[in-house]
Amino acid sequence: MPIELRTRKGRPPRVVLDNNIVLAALMFGGGRAADLRLSWQQGRCRPMVCKVTLLDLVERLAHPRLGFSHAEQQSLLGEYLPYALKVRVATADRGGTHADPDGLPLVRLAMAGKAHALVTADHELLALSEHFICPIMTLDGFVDTLAQLPITPLPKPIRIALAA
Repeated sequence: MPIELRTRKGRPPRVVLDNNIVLAALMFGGGRAADLRLSWQQGRCRPMVCKVTLLDLVERLAHPRLGFSHAEQQSLLGEYLPYALKVRVATADRGGTHADPDGLPLVRLAMAGKAHALVTADHELLALSEHFICPIMTLDGFVDTLAQLPITPLPKPIRIALAA
């Protein structure tokens, strides 16, 4: 049974994406993650970020194991951030504590941004779906549901190149 996203008719859903899914969409060229990337680039969904999730994404892209140069990191961020809705999460300004569960920043972002969905592979978060304010979905479930929605895409963001 497909999960219903309660969006305004025709409007792209606001979605919180787990950074593991964002990284997969940015780094790999195929599969469902590529479908998701195309969806946000076409304006069919609106990913949301806050200070905590953005800093986490930047740290992950800068991890030496990935081997990205600074320019490559900036390029990957440029494929995501222009399409993302920046949300202020009051608790995010204080930063998380090490005692916070891993998914707590995603939950806080979903609540503050009035998300239509939270997309993750985290089994603990997925188990909360029935008790949360919006559906918590797998990548496959979200992409399948998104494909069924009659959405009027948002216009592409204008990119301004600054002279060096």
